[in-house]
Amino acid sequence: MKRTKLEKIRLGFIFVLVVTFFLIALTRLVHLQLVHGARYKNIVERQSSGKVAIPAARGLIYDRSGQLLASNVYAPSLYASPGNQKELEAVAGFLDEQFGFKTGSAKKKYNLAVNKFSWIKRQMPDDMSHRISQTAPRGLYLRNETKRKYAFGQVGKQILGFTDIDNVGRSGIELSFDHMLGGEKGWADIRRDGLRNTFRVKEQALVKPVPGESLVLTIDWRMQEIVENELKWAVEKYNAKAAMAAFVNCNTGEILAIAHYDPSEQNRDKPFKLRAVTDQFEPGSSFKIFSAAAILESGEIDFADSTYCEDGKWKIGKRTLRDSEEHAWLNFRSIFELSSNIGLAKNAIKTGGREIYETALKFGFGKKTEVQLPGESPGSIVRAVNWSSESVTASLAIGYGVAVTCLQMAAATAAIANGGTLYKPTIIVGQVDEDGTVVGKALPVAVRSPVLKSTVDTLKSFMRGVVEIGTATRANSELINIAGKTGTAWMANLEKGGYYRSKHVASFTGFFPCEDPVVAGVVVLLNPKPVYYGGWTAGPAFKRIVERWGMLNPDRITGSGKFALIKSDKNIKTVEIPNLIGRDVVLAETMAATGGFAFRPDKSTGVVVWQYPPADRLALYGDDILVSVQHRELAEKVFPDLKGLSIREAAAILSFLGIKYEVNGKGKVLRQWPLPGKTVNGSAVCNVHCG
Repeated sequence: MKRTKLEKIRLGFIFVLVVTFFLIALTRLVHLQLVHGARYKNIVERQSSGKVAIPAARGLIYDRSGQLLASNVYAPSLYASPGNQKELEAVAGFLDEQFGFKTGSAKKKYNLAVNKFSWIKRQMPDDMSHRISQTAPRGLYLRNETKRKYAFGQVGKQILGFTDIDNVGRSGIELSFDHMLGGEKGWADIRRDGLRNTFRVKEQALVKPVPGESLVLTIDWRMQEIVENELKWAVEKYNAKAAMAAFVNCNTGEILAIAHYDPSEQNRDKPFKLRAVTDQFEPGSSFKIFSAAAILESGEIDFADSTYCEDGKWKIGKRTLRDSEEHAWLNFRSIFELSSNIGLAKNAIKTGGREIYETALKFGFGKKTEVQLPGESPGSIVRAVNWSSESVTASLAIGYGVAVTCLQMAAATAAIANGGTLYKPTIIVGQVDEDGTVVGKALPVAVRSPVLKSTVDTLKSFMRGVVEIGTATRANSELINIAGKTGTAWMANLEKGGYYRSKHVASFTGFFPCEDPVVAGVVVLLNPKPVYYGGWTAGPAFKRIVERWGMLNPDRITGSGKFALIKSDKNIKTVEIPNLIGRDVVLAETMAATGGFAFRPDKSTGVVVWQYPPADRLALYGDDILVSVQHRELAEKVFPDLKGLSIREAAAILSFLGIKYEVNGKGKVLRQWPLPGKTVNGSAVCNVHCG
């Protein structure tokens, strides 16, 4: 059919309109795609999805033998991210009903809002998370979070530290190495349909999180547990306010155990500091090790010469220097072994205060060790304005005006033990790769050689003498040859300055076995009482740690050979001394005999009120237990049997019992008056005769 002219015009007009429409649409599409494509893509992505961060699994922590110390466990957590008002109202109503809130309370409590992330319940029980997952409305989501699990409970928590609810390190290794342990977070996508209804309740990762690196510590966890147990024992045994200790490998600087114990400490699951690193103390006579090193290094000491020790009292400037015992003439070795303040001070003055000060700096005192643990204290050692002052030099030489940390003291003592090399203390062995291999192993870092080998060889001999015949005989072990030095100092008054004359710091620093040293360390007790000497308190605690470590490592000990005897001869063994205090003397004798001990009472009837050695000490089978017995019907103190004890031992026991005494002569107790077992009246004085 032939179209009229008018129809052709109409069709042409329609064709032009259609083509124009498509050209306009195409132009618009091209404009949207090329010019505004990125913008509208983001809008669509934002309207149809929501991104939330997924935390990475935290790296694991192992001890030096491969024991797992810190791991991760999974716990479901609930959060809200409503995409619109409808979802917001549904979520708020569900939470009100689920947790028993008043209507409208959940919205305020969790600060719910459209397109806003809000935590609802972190680390829920599995049964609760399962129930919620079955009934939760759109806008609520479940996430499997990780939280830390520590395999040994509170043991070593001061080293490991802890993480917060977001699994971020807040103290200890967890804080220092958070950048390695934490890993890299990932991202999850929450999808919605065209009507903005969420259709995914559980997260799906868009970008997977990268797990943190796992670390291996230098700590020997068996030794760590021993140290913590023995610090607790020492605090309870000697009525101390607190205790701390550090032990290092002599030949590498690796920290094997480090801890503190304070019975008043709150929340031990979340310790914020490790006092053996963060807190400082005055070492007292323990510092004489390094003063003696300076004196020996000067070359001015003739071992054949003797120094007059003023019979225990010497006025120097405005001060009076005292010794705990009256000494006349002593050679330098005896000055060190018997810890004569006067003798050491006189030799230090000859050497010069500047030399003492500079030698102390070489051993690392007065600055941080730079161990990778938070809050380390540098300690302090004051540089004198005028080194010509004899009293300043004397005070420095005997450890007053010096503040150190346990870790500094242990590292410096290790330099004596290993022949003269100061190593930087380390806490990390390396990282663990995907195959379980330790990589990036840390090599020992030798800082410097503070003194000559000949000097430390002499000091090692002196330190062994301290334990054998000097002030630390109670630290002398039948199992391992220990070398060391005792320290007893007044506790500093940090508020008013000066010192508390009635509060003390007792310490023992040493190494073992002395023939071929493996471990060096220090034990410090804060304000033990009434007995406060380092040789009486910190020394025995050090010995107990050493003996328990040695029993676990008999192949590494070259000392007295007692371990070989224990293993080969059933009749020779070590036994813990029982607690006989408060027991009837007949029962106490039975308990002693059962443990294999000889029993030595001062009365045949009554109740045991005192014993020596104290309970829980490790002693050899067949040793004596000395006890003082009191009749039940008499609330009286009696004089103990002191025969055979040293002056220090007798004095400490009498002081403990509150008995006044006078000492005549030197050496061991030969006789006493009143005799053992006599009743103590208020004015009685015990005359002790020694020889």
